[in-house]
Amino acid sequence: MAIFAACAFAQSPAQEIHLQEAGSAAVLVHSTFAHGYRHGYEEGYHQGNTDINMGRALREKSFTLHDVKTGYSSQFGSRAVFDKGFQAGLKAGYIDGYQGSSFRAVDTLRAAADDLEASPFPADPNHTYFDQGFLTGYNDGYERGGTDNSSQMDFRYVGCGRWHSNNESDPPTTASYCEGYRRGFVLGHADGFVLRPGTTRLEASR
Repeated sequence: MAIFAACAFAQSPAQEIHLQEAGSAAVLVHSTFAHGYRHGYEEGYHQGNTDINMGRALREKSFTLHDVKTGYSSQFGSRAVFDKGFQAGLKAGYIDGYQGSSFRAVDTLRAAADDLEASPFPADPNHTYFDQGFLTGYNDGYERGGTDNSSQMDFRYVGCGRWHSNNESDPPTTASYCEGYRRGFVLGHADGFVLRPGTTRLEASR
């Protein structure tokens, strides 16, 4: 298995430029997964671009997080969730960089952040349910994107999906989850469309 070793210097939240990124900062603050994705995409894009310019073959296997410095800080949120986002972004960014595609992560994350307030939902002060929804939405959107005929999707027209929680009857909590789900779905859908079987030889991680 090919192992992708990327280097990123850890930054404190105060120095974290992604959390100040115009248009997308709100969703990165709300979702640890999305924040990890942004880090991973940038690293993957750089490595993919380097590989194609050096005449190297497209890597046959998906990357792992083994020995990869992600730039994670404990103040970003759950390490496990951040790493899942990082790996998803790493894979998508690598393919885009290798194929010479545009650096689309900024636009897709800006679309996911559209009309999202920077402050947390009152019923979800730590963004816990929003992030759960974003992660589930990304996975569902990725699966859907692999079969759709178009990569274009507006989160406003995405349903809430599955919601399993002891707080199902709490509308404010459900609203936070659903906001995350819809926005994560759009990001995952875009990646599923680009990375669908037959478009690249990059295999899913095992």
